[in-house]
Amino acid sequence: MFESAAEPARERRLSEVSLVLQDKRHRGVLPWLVSIAILITIMVSIGGITRLTGSGLSITDWKPIMGAIPPLTDLDWQETFAKYQASPQGTQVNHQMALPEFKFIFFWEYFHRLVGRLIGFVSLVPLVYFWARKKISRRLAGRVLIGVALGGLQGALGWFMVKSGLVDLPAVSHFRLAAHLGLALFILAYFVWLIQDFRTGRSAISVENPARIRSLKTHFSALRALFILQIAYGAFVAGLKAGFGFNTFPKMAGQWFPGNFWALDPAWINPFENPASVQWIHRTLGWCVLVTAAAFLFRVRRAAVPREIRIWGASLGHMTFVQFLLGVATLVLVVPIPLAVLHQFGAALIVILLTGTTHAFSRLKADRTSG
Repeated sequence: MFESAAEPARERRLSEVSLVLQDKRHRGVLPWLVSIAILITIMVSIGGITRLTGSGLSITDWKPIMGAIPPLTDLDWQETFAKYQASPQGTQVNHQMALPEFKFIFFWEYFHRLVGRLIGFVSLVPLVYFWARKKISRRLAGRVLIGVALGGLQGALGWFMVKSGLVDLPAVSHFRLAAHLGLALFILAYFVWLIQDFRTGRSAISVENPARIRSLKTHFSALRALFILQIAYGAFVAGLKAGFGFNTFPKMAGQWFPGNFWALDPAWINPFENPASVQWIHRTLGWCVLVTAAAFLFRVRRAAVPREIRIWGASLGHMTFVQFLLGVATLVLVVPIPLAVLHQFGAALIVILLTGTTHAFSRLKADRTSG
């Protein structure tokens, strides 16, 4: 079916430009990269808890260094609580909140930021060690540094998002929320790609039927585009709290198409600002993703495709079905926190599987030959 050992000259050239050689000198590098990806996935999930518990606006300032130290004395807590009480959420929503309740929401936002700092630490400290011991190439070190820089940008973007809820209204911009989540998932995909580069050394995979593989790759590209759009609209649903309305399935309050879809003026803002419209689009995209993924799964399991694509593609197809069910359950049960967090965690897993599948397709020799 395919022959990864064919064309020795080509394989040697690919090996020479790979990030590292897989030998004992590089022991520990792969677990390090995997740990970074795991921490990012955990942070995405904690971000969901932060949003669902209303904790995201509990810390009203951004101190990248000193913010790692939480309030330690009663006076510190009183000062921090006073700042929150003066914020829009403190005055308009939680004006009756007591200090113990504030400590609960403060914990989740603080923990979210702390994990972000931990990711930076876990990325940089081993990087220095591996570089000093010559366990990684200059190229890999540079790419990890790019990932760390993206993490710093993510922190700044998170504060930019939070600031939108500290001015007049006690709610963050759903556009900024979507950007914050999108960048987090992009960083996750970036490190998954590094992991796959390190693991495979970019070795090429040969196929017997290039035309069929190209068709399958086109199918996957359409599925990936649908997922990107679906995740963006998932963030819009979260930011607008659109999941708390129309909690029936498959219809929305007995209708396939909500009667207030075009309620806002001008009409063009409804797909982006109207909670009913945004939820309908998210639902519809969910069906499109499910059908496209099911067809992709069928083709992957029936066609003569390389083993790596079969594994990644089949996993993606099955996870899509699980994610669809989680989304439906979250909706009809009116957004219980455990299910909603699982749904966000599922989105992170989908991104991992999309990245792994994309990487596998990028290594196929069919992409570089005619036929």
